[in-house]
Amino acid sequence: MRATWGRRMKETFAIVAIGDGAIELLSPREHSLLWEVGPEGTRKIARFFADNPGYMRLLGAGQVAFGLWVALRQYRD
Repeated sequence: MRATWGRRMKETFAIVAIGDGAIELLSPREHSLLWEVGPEGTRKIARFFADNPGYMRLLGAGQVAFGLWVALRQYRD
């Protein structure tokens, strides 16, 4: 039972990563600006990605790939 919950948590993480990555691919500037909150360092990072949407799309593609990798590992057994 405990192993099932662990796998569910990993799959949930994968779903969130895939969804967030897809948003980064489709709307990188708006997504970055949505998270422009908190300490100045965090806001600078958000503005950097908003000003450089290609980097945000690259990050999103990586996030989608990582999420798919995590999800597919759950089905190997």
